[in-house]
Amino acid sequence: MSTFQRSEHSERDAEDAFPRPHFWECACAKPLLKIGAQVIKQSARKNDGGLGFRLPKDMLWTERLFSFLPIKEGAVGQQMVARFGFLLVLWLSGLLAHAVDGVVLTFTSNLNVYLSLFGTFFIIFFGSYFVQRTQRDVVQNFRSMLKLDDLQFTEFFQRLMRISYSIWPCFFIAIAFIPFYLFNEIQGILQAGLQLHVLWNLAITLFATLLTSTAVWMLALIWLTIFLISRQPLNVELSLETVARFRELSMFALTFSLFYFLGVSIGSIPFLASASTLSFLDIVISPYLTFIVIGIVGVLFPFYNIHLTLLGMKRRALSKISEESQQLLTRLDTVFAEHPLAKKSDQTIALMARLFSLQVKEKQVAAAQEWPVDVNFLSKLLVLGLIPIMSRLIAMMILS
Repeated sequence: MSTFQRSEHSERDAEDAFPRPHFWECACAKPLLKIGAQVIKQSARKNDGGLGFRLPKDMLWTERLFSFLPIKEGAVGQQMVARFGFLLVLWLSGLLAHAVDGVVLTFTSNLNVYLSLFGTFFIIFFGSYFVQRTQRDVVQNFRSMLKLDDLQFTEFFQRLMRISYSIWPCFFIAIAFIPFYLFNEIQGILQAGLQLHVLWNLAITLFATLLTSTAVWMLALIWLTIFLISRQPLNVELSLETVARFRELSMFALTFSLFYFLGVSIGSIPFLASASTLSFLDIVISPYLTFIVIGIVGVLFPFYNIHLTLLGMKRRALSKISEESQQLLTRLDTVFAEHPLAKKSDQTIALMARLFSLQVKEKQVAAAQEWPVDVNFLSKLLVLGLIPIMSRLIAMMILS
């Protein structure tokens, strides 16, 4: 049998083993394939953020609690209602636990319960939603200012998201906070025994510890995001518009600072309610002042790191201009020494034009902004830092 006959025979066997589809099957499959292709394209656009490559879809553990609900991610109102509903369920469970043990009045008259559940907890939930949505957008919008190709940026983004949304830092911070949070609950267990409302208090305290640790970690995420961005090779030209280029990053820091200082303010109200008399100095200077300082320093320090990067770029640019200017002056001296009458030659004119250009560039670089934030940013941050002190004063006037 010839080679041609063997190949023809093998093709016939293949057709018998895998028969060709009928015409109606092809007609039905084509529309399905088109629909499938459109779905895949839409899913790719949604996941890659318009950058041409897929990005990881990690989440904070607080956001993963609500990711199973049929709510759109961008529907802020629905997301906030879901969080309020979750906190209301926690309050109702506490009401039930205290009702079983016959101490309902103690639960319903406890101001700290309402401030913690519908104040601090809600702010932390809202802050986690804000960080979840904003951090990705900030990093992706900062893409053009980094000297990274698509592969390098994907690796950088994945590393940042993997660190940011890990639950382990929250656990480790919570372990450090547990001795301070559980002291009263352990005393309650020793005095009242393992009653249902005592166990509820213990569970909600552990949950509060984890939430507080998450808030601390989210504050660290601002520093971490800005710090890791500043550690990448920047694709930024030194100019008078430096602050404008970093405005989105600064607004990200200011918005989260608002939630942070509001949380500190609400956390100080139970202390004021339980205190008998406090002087003005006691209200202003208190342990909560430490949280204010931590918040302000925590926001400013990453921008200081970017300032050092911009300052280094400015110094290198000025040094390069100075070095090139010195070389041009040396070449001009050489030309004049060899040809004293050639002051209008093409070479001399070109050297002098380049020297003039370097002088103009040197003035522009010297006048370029080397701080990513301005006085306006600092004034807003200081005003936000005064929120806990003002809230303590107002609360003391109302409670007195």
